[in-house]
Amino acid sequence: MMFVCLVVGFRVGCERQVHIGELIDAAGTEAVILERVAFGAGRTNWFVCRDSGEYGSVFAGLLPGSSVSVYFDGRIARSRYGDAVRAAILRIAAEEHDCVVGVLGAEPGRLEVEFIESAGELDEFEQTLGDCSEVYFGSFPGRDNDGVNAITFTVPDEDGQVRAHPH
Repeated sequence: MMFVCLVVGFRVGCERQVHIGELIDAAGTEAVILERVAFGAGRTNWFVCRDSGEYGSVFAGLLPGSSVSVYFDGRIARSRYGDAVRAAILRIAAEEHDCVVGVLGAEPGRLEVEFIESAGELDEFEQTLGDCSEVYFGSFPGRDNDGVNAITFTVPDEDGQVRAHPH
């Protein structure tokens, strides 16, 4: 079995290479990470990194061939769940067919995500929340890659090659 160390960075202009961990720290807020699993028939994994210290553990577990987007701009919002958040989730679901809604899971940095389509589904989801639950919610994000608000990259396969895969 071959192990591949993944260090993700990109060039800013021609001056220097920037590590994603630096961008997470510079953003001053959480980064939401969406992993689209290669050959996963639509399977996704979702994570949150609050600082570059959490970056390493999340990225070490990414699956070979996955397309990964890191969002620095709050497009997946975090808020205490209440009437205003409920209304926002239902508005997004009505406009876009569903809304991404998640809570922090038992595994550090992992978001347990549901795709809420209706008030009934949101009612069921609410039953799983505690009194002071914070939720992450928003429209399903695209594969943006502007280097400021989001970065998208492909994890190398087990042999170290980067290939296009269905996600």
